[in-house]
Amino acid sequence: MIGQQWMYTKLIGSHHTGWLAGNTDWLVHVVSFICASVLILLLIIYGYILCLKYKSKRREKVKTTLRQELLAEGSFLQQYLNNGEIGVDVLNMTGDQQIVLQQLLLQRLAQGPVEQENLRIRLLSWQVFGSSYRSVLKTGKWSERVNTLLYIEQFHMVELLPKLEDMLRVSSCTPLERFIILRIYARTGYFRIVKELMREQCVWSDSQVLQILLLLTDSSWTRLKDHFKDVPYQVQSNIVHAIRIRDDQTEGALVLLEKLILGEDSLLRTHAYQALAQVGRCREDLLTGLLLVWNESGEERQRSERLTVTRLMGDIHADAFIPRLKVMMGDPSFQIRQEAANSLARYEQGLDELRDTTVNHPDRYARQIAEETLERMQYGRKMD
Repeated sequence: MIGQQWMYTKLIGSHHTGWLAGNTDWLVHVVSFICASVLILLLIIYGYILCLKYKSKRREKVKTTLRQELLAEGSFLQQYLNNGEIGVDVLNMTGDQQIVLQQLLLQRLAQGPVEQENLRIRLLSWQVFGSSYRSVLKTGKWSERVNTLLYIEQFHMVELLPKLEDMLRVSSCTPLERFIILRIYARTGYFRIVKELMREQCVWSDSQVLQILLLLTDSSWTRLKDHFKDVPYQVQSNIVHAIRIRDDQTEGALVLLEKLILGEDSLLRTHAYQALAQVGRCREDLLTGLLLVWNESGEERQRSERLTVTRLMGDIHADAFIPRLKVMMGDPSFQIRQEAANSLARYEQGLDELRDTTVNHPDRYARQIAEETLERMQYGRKMD
């Protein structure tokens, strides 16, 4: 009664009369009910959170116990990894047991085990997780499918490659899923990887395409180079980058780079020059000959190509390049002019050629750059 009188005074005021004064009890009951309902709801939510937290801690304790049991000497997992005999206890794992086993096997793979243990881990993963992975790929949510694809990739589950092929044909397959599937194809050497790259229409970044190319097995890589003309332009450009990164010094790679350098595409020419400078160390004569061809008709090429060639002429000290480098010191691009001076300075007779440039070059900017380069070289000698 005292509480109701207090609420009446606060909500309505003691001096008010009329309808509110006649319905005070009803209004107080409604407000009391609302407050009680909110309080009960908050208590229920708080209790639910405590329950979830308790279950989570209990589950983690169970996982920790399982992990310790599996890592212990003499456990059926350790016995399998040592002698390859799969026990019934391993095959009958479910729920949290599978989750813990999956984590342990992935950690073991990350440590780079010997080949025999690697094969045993992949065989065990297929027998324990294969059916559940297949089910998730068929009916799981997008996030579950993506995680499962990553597990399949790490375990190299070649048994599921036909299932992944079916996923690629479905329109609901997202670009990220397609990317992971092609990565799996590349890692496992699946024969369809080259065909998929030839007809791939997804919009990917260059880094994604390059990632797939760098994962290709040697046989798939050779097949892809043989079908260079049939793949999309983005893949072609990244194949040239991959030749350089993979340090592919095979005859097929050198022939391909030579064709591109003699071709009409400026970007591919530039990338091919960079790749050949990396992988053609044993064939310096080939690079020199191609630069001599450029020396005859390259001054109208794009800036990026001119800059690349100017740097390469500094790496290969052929006297035939000296006149071209002196011409490039009068290039419209300041960076190319400076690079030409730096390349010329690396020649045995570079000092004499730079001195000659300071006097006889028709371009005044070239004369200035030659003077600055000589000053830096002299300062460097003093510092030494």
